Amino acid sequence: MNLDDFKSSWKQRTDELASDQFPTLTADVFARAAQLEAVIRRRDWVEAGAAAAVLIFFGLTLGLGALPMVAKVGVVIILLSTLEIVVVLFWTRHRDARPRSDAPLLEFCTTEMRRVERQIRLLRNVTWWYSGPILLGACVMTFGVLQSASVLPGLMYYGFLSAFGACFLVVAIIIHRMNARAAQITLVPMREELAQLVRSLSETGLDSDAQRSTTS
Repeated sequence: MNLDDFKSSWKQRTDELASDQFPTLTADVFARAAQLEAVIRRRDWVEAGAAAAVLIFFGLTLGLGALPMVAKVGVVIILLSTLEIVVVLFWTRHRDARPRSDAPLLEFCTTEMRRVERQIRLLRNVTWWYSGPILLGACVMTFGVLQSASVLPGLMYYGFLSAFGACFLVVAIIIHRMNARAAQITLVPMREELAQLVRSLSETGLDSDAQRSTTS
């Protein structure tokens, strides 16, 4: 899960605000925020689809398969982790109402900046709520399956289990780095640009001037 296909684009206009460029800047900010929302929404629904497939597969495995008890515990962890992932994604996106498109630019940017910050935290902590619980369940399930395979000698059993554990750890590290990189490249610059824009609007008062001119 990442946001690599999103790039922010209004940085040059935030360096020097002027009244004649304010309408263009406002339109750009609203458009880029809508683009980010579309990317996040698409990501969440793709994850929800993958979660549905996981729930069906492992639900059938749990219900129909003759798994040992330890392996069943691992499957339950996977199922609960999958549900938790979907809840976290959608709760994070819907925690705050999206800023209104007709809101003053300063209010819009402040709200959008909080939403971006939550997405950054989401990606940076992906191991704790995403890959970690799933891989823990996979490790427990693998342990249960291997434990029941009495044909494996003791040394081979521990070697096989260690190899699986090492593979899961590598996968967790890769997922963490991919999402941390996505946050650093795509979302952190956007948050900084929004913060800069909020400061500029607060200092220049352009947003208030534009609002007064609109209502008068």
